[in-house]
Amino acid sequence: MARATNGLQLQARDRIAPGRSEDVHSVMQRDKLLILAIFVVVVAAAIGFRRYGAFRNGGGAVEQIPLRGGPPLKPVDVAQLRGFSLQLQSSYVYHPYEKYIEEIADTGANAVNFVLAAYQENCGSTSIFVEARKIPSDERLIKLVALARKKGLRVVLMPIVLLENPKAGEWRGKINPANWDDWWKDYNEYILHYAKVGQIAGVELLVVGSELVSTEKDHAGRWRSLIRQVRQRFNGYLSYSANWDHYRPVTWWRDVDIIGMTTYYDLTEGKEPTVERLMASWRPIRQEILEWQRTIGRPILFTEVGWPNQTTCAQYPWDYTRSPDKPDTTAQANCFEAFFRTWIQRPETAGFLVWEWRNHPEQGTGPEDPGYVPCGKPALETIKKHYQAPDPRGPKVTPAPTAPTTAVSAPTRPTTTDTKTTTAASPSP
Repeated sequence: MARATNGLQLQARDRIAPGRSEDVHSVMQRDKLLILAIFVVVVAAAIGFRRYGAFRNGGGAVEQIPLRGGPPLKPVDVAQLRGFSLQLQSSYVYHPYEKYIEEIADTGANAVNFVLAAYQENCGSTSIFVEARKIPSDERLIKLVALARKKGLRVVLMPIVLLENPKAGEWRGKINPANWDDWWKDYNEYILHYAKVGQIAGVELLVVGSELVSTEKDHAGRWRSLIRQVRQRFNGYLSYSANWDHYRPVTWWRDVDIIGMTTYYDLTEGKEPTVERLMASWRPIRQEILEWQRTIGRPILFTEVGWPNQTTCAQYPWDYTRSPDKPDTTAQANCFEAFFRTWIQRPETAGFLVWEWRNHPEQGTGPEDPGYVPCGKPALETIKKHYQAPDPRGPKVTPAPTAPTTAVSAPTRPTTTDTKTTTAASPSP
C-alpha cells in the first residue's frame, strides 16, 4: 500500500491548478479517504468472489486448484452420454464397422466412442506414428460419424497412444521419451489432426488424451497449450481420460469441459462380488470423487466402464489376462449392476462409455468369452436396462458443431509391423 499511497500523493499535487484556493493538505486528506474506499472495495470483492466460487462448486467447497489457464467454462447442459466404445483398428475398406454401429444403436444407447490409436515403440521412444493398416482413413471415419449420427448416436472421438513393443512393465502411463520436445511435437500433430477431422465430421466430444500419467503433472503447460490449439480447430466439448487412481494430480481440469476417468477399482479384495458388496465398496469412492469434483466445477464422464468376463473381474478389472480360463458372467453382470446403481442417477455425471463393443468378426462373444465385450452375456441386458432409465440431467441435447469446409490432409507417418500390445494398468489394447 505504501507505493500506491505515494503515487496518489504525487497525483494530488499535480492536480492543484495555479490560482486555486484549495491547498495541498485538503487534497491529501481526500485522497487518503479514496485509498481507504478502494481498499474496502477490493477486499469485499475478493470475499464475494470466494463465496461465489464456493456456491458454484456446491457450497462450502474449498478451491484446491487455482482458476488459471484455459477458456471460460463451456456449460455442459446436455443429456448423459450412454454409450459404448468401438475401437477402430483396421483400414480394410470392408471391415464391418457399419454393422457394429447399428448394433450399438439397437441396444438403446445414445452414444458411441470411436477409439483410434497411434503408436510409439516403447516408453523411451520419441517418435509417435500412425500405422495406415491399423486405422481407418479420414474419409472413412467421417462417413462412420455420419452413420452414427443418422442412427441417433452422439459421437465421441478418443485418440490414444499405444506401445508397439513395450518392455517389461511398460504401458502408456509410464512414457518417458529421451526428448520431450520431440515427443510433444508429434503428439500435438496427432491430436490436432483429429481435432480437425472431428470438427468436419460433427463429433460432439473430443478426448485429447488417455492415461498419460507421466505427463499430467509436470507437463501442465504443454497440455494447456495443446488444448488452446485444439479449441481453434474444434468447436465441440473437450475432455481428458485420467486413470482411475490418478485424476487428482491433473492440475488443468478447468481447461477442458468434462472430467474423464476410468473405473478400474479393486472392489472386493478377493471376496465374492455380490451386488451388495460391490455397492458398499462404491459408496466411499463415490463420496470421495464427488467431493473432489465440486472443487473443479466440471461434470464427470466415465470413459472406460468395463469388467472382463472372469472370476477376478471385480478385484482386477484392468487385467484381462488374470483368469481367462475362468469365465464368470454373473460376476461381470454384478459389477455393471452395482456401478450403475451407484452412478447413473447422479446429475454430476456427464455420461458413461462401456468398454467395449466388439470390433472384429473373429472377436469372441457369448458366455465363454473372457473379454470385456458384453455381447451375448447377461452384462449386456444389465447395461441396456440402466441405459433406459430416466436421465437426471434431463433430455437436453446440444446440436453438433458446425462443420467447416476445409479439406483434411492425411497424417504422414512411418509404418511398422503389426504387433498386439497389452498393458497391466488398462484394458486398452
